[in-house]
Amino acid sequence: MGTHGWLGALRSVLGIAVLESRWVIRQPGWLIQDAFMALSFALILWAWGGAEAVKSIIIAWIVAGSWSTGINLVGQDIAWARVYGKLQMYIASPVTPRVYLLGLLASHFAVHMPISIAVLSLIAAALDALGLIPAAVAAGLLLLPCSVFLGLALAMRIRKHTNISAITNPISMILIMLPPVFYPLAALPAPLQPVALLAPTAAAAELARGLAGYYAVYQPQLPALVLAAWNVAALALASRAIKWGHE
Repeated sequence: MGTHGWLGALRSVLGIAVLESRWVIRQPGWLIQDAFMALSFALILWAWGGAEAVKSIIIAWIVAGSWSTGINLVGQDIAWARVYGKLQMYIASPVTPRVYLLGLLASHFAVHMPISIAVLSLIAAALDALGLIPAAVAAGLLLLPCSVFLGLALAMRIRKHTNISAITNPISMILIMLPPVFYPLAALPAPLQPVALLAPTAAAAELARGLAGYYAVYQPQLPALVLAAWNVAALALASRAIKWGHE
């Protein structure tokens, strides 16, 4: 792809991102909700476990946000775009599946993540733990392709598109709350730790802890390898599920 091709693709990604994020103008209250949810969780953990408990949410919230953005928000967007015929509009345009996905991802990531990261950065600064932020963001970015590809695969394979929330919401919440994301992998018995690390969300959280040197069980290379394997597998699933034309 030449320079003009890349510039055209970038313009298409930005155009889709703008179109898909216009709801912010009509419903800015969702951004306030994002900020207060992060702050509320921090206050709850402060009451129960003090500063160390609050530090754990800095990693967990960013990792959870990356997972939910892909598998839940992007997955639901694609399914509802099929219901309302908006996906057919994109298919009929010169937009490619890759550009469409990147545009959707950019719209959600640009809207939701900066609010949470800004709030968490203030909390981290107050706790002298700003080093957790770049480590968590790096791990979240490595988790993001996996979550987007899995969200796409689910959205394209489900027969009754309006049931998408009943599928993506439980998957999103279970893989955020059950594996060691909001609690350290070290809290599990040693025999269960390598099993728990196989979950993509747990691998991302452990990678962030390893990069930040914060209660990590494994060196960063192992969870990074687990995430890379998940990204390859999820890409294969998405490639088989996507249909960009007449179905």
